[in-house]
Amino acid sequence: MALFMLQLASGEDAVIEADAAGCTAAGEIVLERADQYGPAVRLKTYPVEAVTAVFRQAPIDGGGYGWLPQPKTGIWWCY
Repeated sequence: MALFMLQLASGEDAVIEADAAGCTAAGEIVLERADQYGPAVRLKTYPVEAVTAVFRQAPIDGGGYGWLPQPKTGIWWCY
């Protein structure tokens, strides 16, 4: 499980715990939960224009954790 932070066009930030985040070919930012027993379940879906940035919390150089930015365009997935 990972933490993802979405900066929304409304000016708010949303921090969501999920197994994966991605930008789909349909133009959606999705957050999903998945396990070894079944298909992924979408927790949240946002239109791409409603999200200005997506970050994943991850270890950073020098120790500790930080927010790593995800691509702003194109199709991508982050686990």
